Amino acid sequence: MKITIVIGPFLPIPPVLGGAVEKVQLLLAGAYRAAGHEVTMISRQYRDFPAEEVVDGIAHIRIASFARSSSLALNLLLDLRYALRVARRLPMSDITVTNSFCLPLLLPRARVGKIYVHVARFPKGQMALYRRADRLQATSCAVADAITSQAPHLADKVVTIGYPVPEAFFRAAESRPRQRTILFVGRIAHEKGVHLLLGAFASAVASSAGGSEWKLCIVGPHEVSQGGDGAQYLSKLAALARPLGPACEFVGPVFDQDRLVELYRSAAIFVYPSLAETGEAFGLAPLEAMAAGCAVLVSSLRCFDDFIDDGISGVKFDHRGPNADRELARHLLALMTRPALVEEIARAGHRAAGNFRLPEIAARMLGDFARLGAGCSG
Repeated sequence: MKITIVIGPFLPIPPVLGGAVEKVQLLLAGAYRAAGHEVTMISRQYRDFPAEEVVDGIAHIRIASFARSSSLALNLLLDLRYALRVARRLPMSDITVTNSFCLPLLLPRARVGKIYVHVARFPKGQMALYRRADRLQATSCAVADAITSQAPHLADKVVTIGYPVPEAFFRAAESRPRQRTILFVGRIAHEKGVHLLLGAFASAVASSAGGSEWKLCIVGPHEVSQGGDGAQYLSKLAALARPLGPACEFVGPVFDQDRLVELYRSAAIFVYPSLAETGEAFGLAPLEAMAAGCAVLVSSLRCFDDFIDDGISGVKFDHRGPNADRELARHLLALMTRPALVEEIARAGHRAAGNFRLPEIAARMLGDFARLGAGCSG
């Protein structure tokens, strides 16, 4: 089978600037290639990356593009410009997978085979545009429901397949005991609830006799071009964290997988207090943390239901109520003061994450390609 994967316009492959979609699609591309398929990846040109090259059997084509801006309208225009450039460079394929907003509208059917739209963000009403698509891949049941609600006539084209987790994260679960570290990994943006986490951690530390032994580690980019809310929001967070002193550390972005695995390996608790009701589509970071053996505490967004059973494989707090900060602090304090509970949730979370190992997810994707009738010319 000839498989082409077109990444959106803002982040490059390899994922040196991060990006869940970029990480996942490169991981799956390797699995497809290992299964004997011919794979091409198209992504943003970046720095001195070659315009064309073959790495580990995967052909890469890189197209000139731009960094993400803070303007949605401008980002859509940049996506359109990128999509027009991509459309001229597409190889002959049996199936073409993309998360670009505009590209599914422009793909030349004669060259691309089946059109497979990877819905990597919570849909904002645009799904009705994708009548030409053969498949709409939702990353969670919440996203699948949103697609069918917004475009009922496309319901039979929707499939739910989550993200895979590399085996390196599962191996990290063998590390015990853990440091008294609470970890957050994600974009430093208001919708991720980082300010809520800082307040809850300060409250939990003040309420616990052993609270001073705990440390909060915040990892992720704040730059707008990488999905953060910029220097102003980071400064606000730094001011909130100042009373905590060395108990709170802002690490910055970590895109190297080995280093990221080490951060998960050393942490006992992972907190992801996302407030993005119509932004969070899956939640790869909490799933990676579960695979790596952390006890995970998340908000009550529906997308987490696909892998977190509240009180068993993870803990959820009500982020919608007027006392969300107190709720988060209460659950955080319970974990900080009950090591047996942390171990119990971490073990169950690790087992639940096993449903998202790379071989299982790659097999589901390839099976879906085959069901669509993609050719077998590769």
